[in-house]
Amino acid sequence: MEITSFILGVLAVIALVIVAVTSVNYMTTKVLKKEIDNLNMASTHGFEDIYRQLENTRQELYSRIDETERNSISYADSRIDKVINELERIKRTYIKEY
Repeated sequence: MEITSFILGVLAVIALVIVAVTSVNYMTTKVLKKEIDNLNMASTHGFEDIYRQLENTRQELYSRIDETERNSISYADSRIDKVINELERIKRTYIKEY
């Protein structure tokens, strides 16, 4: 009878240890899953911020390129107009039409 009680006591302790270990593992797994979800959300937001910054930088560069192109064309046009006007002035001054 004492051996049976001892064996039942040992089995009860083993069962309690198994239940305790299982519940600790469950809680740890639950916490780790929550942390992984938080990391996924943080990385998603981080990538969205980086993409937004890259898009803003790209748009700013394109606008600067367009502005520089317009300024270059305007400058070249004004120089060409001055040369044409000077050629017309020289033509009127030095070449007499008969």
